[in-house]
Amino acid sequence: LPDTSPALEEEALGSFIFTCRFNQAPCNQANYSQFHHPMYGNCYTFNNKNNSNLWMSSMPGVNNGLSLTLRTEQNDFIPLLSTVTGARVMVHGQDEPAFMDDGGFNVRPGVETSISMRKEALDSLGGNYGDCTENGSDVPVKNLYPSKYTQQVCIHSCFQENMIKKCGCAYIFYPKPKGVEFCDYLKQSSWGYCYYKLQAAFSLDSLGCFSKCRKPCSVTNYKLSAGYSRWPSVKSQDWIFEMLSLQNNYTINNKRNGVAKLNIFFKELNYKTNSESPSVTMVSLLSNLGSQWSLWFGSSVLSVVEMAELIFDLLVITLIMLLHRFRSRYWSPGRGARGAREVASTPASSFPSRFCPHPTSPPPSLPQQGTTPPLALTAPPPAYATLGPSASPLDSAVPGSSACAPAMAL
Repeated sequence: LPDTSPALEEEALGSFIFTCRFNQAPCNQANYSQFHHPMYGNCYTFNNKNNSNLWMSSMPGVNNGLSLTLRTEQNDFIPLLSTVTGARVMVHGQDEPAFMDDGGFNVRPGVETSISMRKEALDSLGGNYGDCTENGSDVPVKNLYPSKYTQQVCIHSCFQENMIKKCGCAYIFYPKPKGVEFCDYLKQSSWGYCYYKLQAAFSLDSLGCFSKCRKPCSVTNYKLSAGYSRWPSVKSQDWIFEMLSLQNNYTINNKRNGVAKLNIFFKELNYKTNSESPSVTMVSLLSNLGSQWSLWFGSSVLSVVEMAELIFDLLVITLIMLLHRFRSRYWSPGRGARGAREVASTPASSFPSRFCPHPTSPPPSLPQQGTTPPLALTAPPPAYATLGPSASPLDSAVPGSSACAPAMAL
């Protein structure tokens, strides 16, 4: 829609809202913003975050809130759009869009409606504790609304994306991205059939919007309580309508069916917060384990440390003994089965003369006087693996056998 000048906005506001007061002070143009709804027409948002002058409530009660006198003229209604009389009102957060069809309520003409509010906040845990999102950045749906992420915002944006993808145009009830036109029968003659077919699939969750759009981890709700009374009374209706006619040129035949009064205020200046927290944390888990250990085993931290040290020492000593045994078995050639096999497989000719344990020839003649006797050598222990039955004299004379005589010390 084109932008509306301040003069026309003031005139449109005066034709719908006769009086507006907050904290017993009159409202001005800086306290509201206007938007158009395809079903309800011109709508006004009070105390929006984009307004230059925000209201602050310092006391609860009906006299410290917003008080509106609305014009609900039935002659101006379009019968094909609405079959009810009155006004549509919704209370929402300052950074949330107004979904009048989802969360609004109707105000009856000829009745004063008083709405008391109480703020409640819910902080849920995400990640491993629950399926929620912090700001919607991890949701595969683009936010088409100029507001923060909510589940309703995501659902409507998801439907608009499917509408553009399958029907070739955007639905007029929801915002559209840049470069896309709203559906028009002159350009898209069959968009209505596509829309109703898509709406049926959306209701059955065939589009996957309800599964994609997760709830936010932080949600703010306003609990409303309503009270109704006849307004204006029989005794006061004459001078009330007289004052309205002087302020806003109010002229109507059936007076009571053309006006309604609305009061919105805080019931009490406190709010309720429900926060989720892990039932078992790492600190509480370790504390519970320590308590159970002390209960069933009667030990403390020092006992656990000493037991761990004992186990560590046993492991180290065992490892050292195994390593020592391994080295003595596989790295000493004269000991063990491996060393015996090596000695047995070595031919006798390869041994030095000082290692021949069995003499097979007569000892040589004694050395002459004056010569230096050879050193006394000690033979290594015999290779027991080579011992066997004694050989016969025929076997000892087999050609090719070698023998040596030990040196004799004088």
